[in-house]
This record gives sequence, structure tokens and C-alpha cells, in this order.
Amino acid sequence: MNIKSIMTATAIALVPLAAIAGNIDEPIVPTIAPVMSAPAAMDWSGAYVGLGYGSVTGDVDFDPTPAQEMNDGTLTQLFGGYQIQRGALVYGGEIAFGSGSDTTIPCCVGSSEVSDQMIDLKGRVGYATGSLLVYGVLGYSMGEYDNIIGTPGEQWDISGLNYGIGVDYAFTNNWIVGAEYLVRDLDGDDPAGSAQTVQVDYDSISIRFAYKF
Repeated sequence: MNIKSIMTATAIALVPLAAIAGNIDEPIVPTIAPVMSAPAAMDWSGAYVGLGYGSVTGDVDFDPTPAQEMNDGTLTQLFGGYQIQRGALVYGGEIAFGSGSDTTIPCCVGSSEVSDQMIDLKGRVGYATGSLLVYGVLGYSMGEYDNIIGTPGEQWDISGLNYGIGVDYAFTNNWIVGAEYLVRDLDGDDPAGSAQTVQVDYDSISIRFAYKF
């Protein structure tokens, strides 16, 4: 091999070494993956409105006659309320307007229907963990008992305490689905002025859908 060939081969071999040497002084910057921010925790504070639908069971007791079990019925409700959250504690109030159907008591002469209209005033206290809220209810309910066994068309005003439990799940920051079991211990006096009274056990379990503002 002559001198010219040796010099040419040497020059070709030194090209990559020169390229590497030229990059020695350049800083090596590591690639940093973007940091994903954690999703915001659910804030249960604020006003909400919604619709509920469920089944109703219970019984009617005309003192001193034995209680009669109601036929199972349904209850559709429009409700709204406001809640405040402090840490995991969530508390607030709610009002619900309900329309019931088929909550009758069978009898030899016909049937009487318990309140096709129901108003529930409820205080709520619950424990929140992320998107889940478990709560208890205590409040006051008002309705009517349509007595067609005695005087046709006679309506008795009935009212009393309500109490129960429920659970809500927020699948977005605004939309909530839940379930609630509510017991209503109601009573009323004969509007005709007799000494007779009526006691009504009106229990419902409902599926609820709400929008929180």
C-alpha cells in the first residue's frame, strides 16, 4: 500500500472521532416525561336539583282497629337542596315534592289511598370519601290520606317524622346518582271531628338522579 492510500484511510477513520469530539462540550439534557396532574377531589358543597323514583310499602292503622298493610305503590319525586362540606363531613338540607300511586289498602267495601301528594323536609349529614357520599336523614313529612271507606272523598291531613339513610355517587363533578331509603311515621285526626285517629307507616326506597351546580 502506498503512502497516499494510507493517508486516505486514516482520514476516513478520523471523521467519526472528530464528530464525537465536537459533541463533548455540548451539555447532555435528560428527557423529562410530563407530570400528570391528579384529578381534583369531588367538592360536595353547593346547590343541587334532581328526580327520584321508587317503590312504597307500609301500613295504615285506624285506632283501635288492627293495622292494614298497603298494596305496594310507587313514588316519583322532584327534589332540591344545598350542602356544605368541611373535610369529610357533608351536611345540608333538602325539600322533596312527591306524587304517589297505587298505595291503597284493600277492604271489603273498596280501598283507601294514602297520599298521592307528599312533601318531605330533610336534614342530611354524611361522610364523603372521594366521589362517594354516605349520609343519614332526619326530617318532617306531610301528606294526605283519602278515606273512601267512610265518608266518600274525605281527606285526612297526615304528618310526622321521617328518617333514613342514603348513598350518592358523583360520576362527574356535576352529575350524581344515588339511592335512598326513607321511613315516614305519620298520623292524623279525623277531619269530621270524631275521636278517631289514623297512623300511617309510609316507607320508600328510591333511585335518585341529581345535578349539582
